Amino acid sequence: MAFSSVLPIFYATPIELGGLSLDPPRIGAILAAQGASHGIFQLLFYARLHDRFGAGAIHITGVSSGIPIVILFPVINALARSYGIGLAVWLCVAIQLALTISLIMCYPSLALFVRTAAPNRASLGATNGIAQMFVAGARIIGPASAASVFSYSMQEGHDAWLVYYFLTAIAFLAVGVSILLPRDPSVWEDDQ
Repeated sequence: MAFSSVLPIFYATPIELGGLSLDPPRIGAILAAQGASHGIFQLLFYARLHDRFGAGAIHITGVSSGIPIVILFPVINALARSYGIGLAVWLCVAIQLALTISLIMCYPSLALFVRTAAPNRASLGATNGIAQMFVAGARIIGPASAASVFSYSMQEGHDAWLVYYFLTAIAFLAVGVSILLPRDPSVWEDDQ
């Protein structure tokens, strides 16, 4: 969620300040292509990947992809500063957006974990409600904090990479927490 809020700001920020200086129509086209590719990939491949690797492995892989996604922000900006918006920049943008497909795969995997976390069928609604309450909190805090740190880091006299340190720390924290999940959520169902 934090990444999704920083991405369009990064695209719109001038190159000199750490962004890409893209215009709004181009940003919209990139985000639309990203959204379409996420939907198509999940529709065509998620079930097969889940059957082969399990929800836990998909989730850990997706969360782990957050690390190179964040690292690519300053790399893309450095390439844009050195060579302008050329093939190398667009290749890195494409790689970053392709990695977000893996990150988006975490959502259906988490839904499976939430479903199996319910102690019985009667409490499934309450379990989903509690999970959605925490998700709503994360959707409030994540984008607001990431955008605020991005804005703060762009101010003169501050470390321009502060937002990337922040996002990397969140990504490592998420990887650490996701490792605690079982490979397959059905393990919880077998224990009940």
